[in-house]
Amino acid sequence: MTIFRHLFGLVYILENEEAKRVKVGMTINRVEERLEDVNNMWLGIKGTCQICGGRRLVNHEGFIPKHMVSGIRCLGSSLLPFEKDSSIAISYLIELKNNHGVLRGSSQNSNSKRINGLEERIRRFQALNKLLGVWKVNTVYKTNSAEDVELRSHEILSDYLDNDVPFGEVFICSVAEATNAVELVLDQLDLLQSAKKEVLNT
Repeated sequence: MTIFRHLFGLVYILENEEAKRVKVGMTINRVEERLEDVNNMWLGIKGTCQICGGRRLVNHEGFIPKHMVSGIRCLGSSLLPFEKDSSIAISYLIELKNNHGVLRGSSQNSNSKRINGLEERIRRFQALNKLLGVWKVNTVYKTNSAEDVELRSHEILSDYLDNDVPFGEVFICSVAEATNAVELVLDQLDLLQSAKKEVLNT
């Protein structure tokens, strides 16, 4: 059985020149699909539910559509996403904390996880300024062990990680620094010569 992290795939570097950010990721599908997803989240076309934290395409009015969580309609349905407002999330957090003391056992543990997750999402979105620019594909590497390359590159770039962006693996560094990290990992894994590099945005 093939381990997923050793599959052939695409390691990509996305660049947002205006925001001065890069994103390093991988896919076994089309990079263009990942780019579209990132821009949808960045531009607010895809929003984050204030209650469950799920990401969904907003409707024509800019609200999170009706959706279910564990078979129950989420209270964040038909409300503004986190990218536009956090007041509902704050009210829900207060309610969770007020009820916490009467819960016991697994119910209290589950509530603690909800509280911690909600506090982190509120912190992220309140720290977030207006999201600038759009993302473009800068460089793509076609290589074996694509997921392994991605994960090791993230480790090298960890000091540059932007913890306030509402999705992961975004770094406050240059394309050159991201490229150096990816190619260092490829070299360490003896994949640099076999990898096919394509620079799309220069």
